[in-house]
Amino acid sequence: MSQTLPSPLGLDLAKLRADLHDCAQAVEVPFNAPAVDRLLSTLADLCTDAWLGMRTTTRPAGRRDLNLRVCYRRPVHPVPLLREAGLLTFDGHPMERLLDELVDAFPLWWGIDASVSGSVDKFWLVFDNGVPLADVLALPHLPPAVRASQDHFERAGMDRVGLIALDFGHRTVNVYSPVFPPGTLTYETVTSLISGLGFPLPAEEELQRNTDAFDVYQTFSWDEPGVLRLCFPVRYTAADFPTHCHPVLKQFVETAPFAVDQRSFVHYTTYGPRGGYFKVQSDYTGNHRDTFLPQ
Repeated sequence: MSQTLPSPLGLDLAKLRADLHDCAQAVEVPFNAPAVDRLLSTLADLCTDAWLGMRTTTRPAGRRDLNLRVCYRRPVHPVPLLREAGLLTFDGHPMERLLDELVDAFPLWWGIDASVSGSVDKFWLVFDNGVPLADVLALPHLPPAVRASQDHFERAGMDRVGLIALDFGHRTVNVYSPVFPPGTLTYETVTSLISGLGFPLPAEEELQRNTDAFDVYQTFSWDEPGVLRLCFPVRYTAADFPTHCHPVLKQFVETAPFAVDQRSFVHYTTYGPRGGYFKVQSDYTGNHRDTFLPQ
């Protein structure tokens, strides 16, 4: 497949496909070529003025994935497009009703998270300047665990929601705070958020790095109580990224392909009842900050 998109970046789908393939090989993730081709063909138009990134985790190789992330501000609902292409199937889960409720209730724009295995895993619904947490909690098909976690949101100082991610692969929902300046979270707040959920605390160096997060988000399920995971994302360049934390992080930061000259990343520390792991995301098209600035 070879197609140059008419975007300011001159994004080349053939290069993007090759870069996804090479990145998957570098982090030991299987690459389903026919499925990726169908995905890129389906999303080609949306990619012309979007932010694109690639993301992987430090989970064991057999459980690790590589995802293409596409976020765009055009009023194009991606779900009908992906269902028509056979890349997404609905089966009556409450998440489908929650998706409709969110679209009906709030002005928003979109993100898509798709695996090189060929699955469309997640949708981001992004709210410029955030929406009141109380309004989100009133949605009928929200997981009950979200409404039951108001003490946690209070510890986070979170009365607005900046983004909600619906993970169709894992049947979970992520609730994000609005973006805030790095350094807003104190060491005491970070420690309180993790320990308040009963999650094991990491080393001091890691706790301190979390104070540079630009938001905080938590994961919930319809089938389990409480907060399943807590995550702190921090922006880095290749030069200052904490690659010593894990070999996969080092491999990704050193080899991840880009469509632009700058090499910027987001490092995610993720915590749960059995400990944590890391995620890393590349700013493939170099416009992550500009895309997410409120308009």
